[in-house]
Amino acid sequence: IDYQTYQIKAELIDVIRSYCSKHNISQRGLAARVEGLTQDRVSKIFSGQVGHMTIDKLVAIMSALRMRISLNAKAA
Repeated sequence: IDYQTYQIKAELIDVIRSYCSKHNISQRGLAARVEGLTQDRVSKIFSGQVGHMTIDKLVAIMSALRMRISLNAKAA
């Protein structure tokens, strides 16, 4: 994956991990909230293995947590 995509995924994962920590949501609890997501996959995501995780799936996870998403785009 290209660097920009990796960076976006990493930032989304950091936000999700922080939210779960702040709200005492375990990896298993997070997996239970998102269809098709397993605790093992959450563990891999949280440990930085983001290669096969799509931005769409990360947005779906955030949506399941009822997180509001806002974007900032800048010209390169």
